[in-house]
Amino acid sequence: MLTLSRRSVLASSIAGAATLAFVPAANANTLALNSAELPAGRLRFTPINDVTYVNPFAQAFTANPSTGSRFIPAPEPSPSDALVSAHFDTVSPRSGSVYPRVILRRSADGRDFYAAALAITSYRQYEFTIERIINNRTTVIKHQILNIARPLIDQELSFDLALSARARHLEAQVVFAGQPAIRIAADDINVPLSGMPQGTGTGVSGYVSRHAPAATKLNVSQATAGEWGQFRGSMVQPGWGQVIFEDDFDNAAYYGTGTVDGSKWRIRNNDYVGYDQAVILSDAVTVQDSVAKIWLKKLPASQEHIYRDGKVRNWATGYIDTIGKFSAEYFRLEYRAKQPVSRPEHIGAWGGIWMRPDNTKLLGEIDISESYGYTSGKQSFDPTNRSEASVHYGQQQGNKSKHNKMIPVLGQVLADEYHTWAVEKTPAGIRFYFDDIEYMFVSSNNPRYATALPTGANFNIRLSMQAGNAWWGGMADSTRDCALEVDYVRVWAYLG
Repeated sequence: MLTLSRRSVLASSIAGAATLAFVPAANANTLALNSAELPAGRLRFTPINDVTYVNPFAQAFTANPSTGSRFIPAPEPSPSDALVSAHFDTVSPRSGSVYPRVILRRSADGRDFYAAALAITSYRQYEFTIERIINNRTTVIKHQILNIARPLIDQELSFDLALSARARHLEAQVVFAGQPAIRIAADDINVPLSGMPQGTGTGVSGYVSRHAPAATKLNVSQATAGEWGQFRGSMVQPGWGQVIFEDDFDNAAYYGTGTVDGSKWRIRNNDYVGYDQAVILSDAVTVQDSVAKIWLKKLPASQEHIYRDGKVRNWATGYIDTIGKFSAEYFRLEYRAKQPVSRPEHIGAWGGIWMRPDNTKLLGEIDISESYGYTSGKQSFDPTNRSEASVHYGQQQGNKSKHNKMIPVLGQVLADEYHTWAVEKTPAGIRFYFDDIEYMFVSSNNPRYATALPTGANFNIRLSMQAGNAWWGGMADSTRDCALEVDYVRVWAYLG
């Protein structure tokens, strides 16, 4: 299974893999790239949705089908901040080297950009780099020799390559099929901002040295480009067992239904919780383009609900869980999503992913990512672009019997960017991560923990939205329909 996002503007338009076929001709100084003889030993930037080679810098991924424009700056205030990824298939050549790269912040003239590159040479260790290219001059700002098996001659290789950038921070990742992700990161601090690539282009490139044999292949597929965020990562997690639960929200049996996989999730309907102003409806859960959306939606007056608590409920929210379908005692859970917590239209949007014991008499709860919408001003703390992790020991409203902490501030815009939250529950306690940064550990060596989350208790998964709360504030005139946008949920087995 590929571990790449399927929400790219290209993913639905690529009929097959684009192929960069580097075939040296009789003259060692030329090669045939997509049947065109061109000078060898030179970088080739190739648009992934156009197999026919046009010129090295003809277009990026953001082609607009309505206008035919080849370059379109993104509408965000910082359009050059991006995440680009692609899947590559190649062979380790008998001689020479292969250099696949993914590129972002590429200038319109193609002379400036950042790249993540993997150098592949038979019998030599892989070299993984982050590079800054200014006026066609390359500076390596991060270099790592990979501590994995060296490639053999003519060995078939399959891997994902990704690069993300935010301000000065860059992170690159390579994931070989069936192997854990390998990440490198760097802050480009040795040049002024004016000396950094400033473009908005993204793409992939291939380079095969002129000493490589004829028909050295470099196939590219599943290319994606989008807002800065965390790459999807590997299906393998070091120190953990097999994947025991996974939903990428792409089950073919549910294509066209617009809803989640009923073999994995229960969808709640015509229900409510006492402390918000919404009714839980099944149609507030949708799936499109392999993304599950858990909605907060304003109801028309004709559809407002009044339940036995007498409260007028004029918002609809989505709620799904794995009760009776999946639960585990010890595990690593990973969740990649966008959360509506960035703008005034998100005031009152309270949602995220959390877990409760199958035994409903137990009072424990694990909140993996709980966000509270844009600041309403009710509290002095601003929850904008933050989420909270908590381990609860009680279920009373507003209880303080818990451990909790907000995610670190990394310049994230959670409503626009995919980020990854993870939780690891072991006999020692519970660890919480945001984009691979551990930010809280709760020890199990605590009497309250032992009572609320006892040995032997299995926990199920819940994804939900709610409409306002007493602490952070209710809905506002500025609040608009919004949703959790969930790319995937994965759970790995504990090895002990």
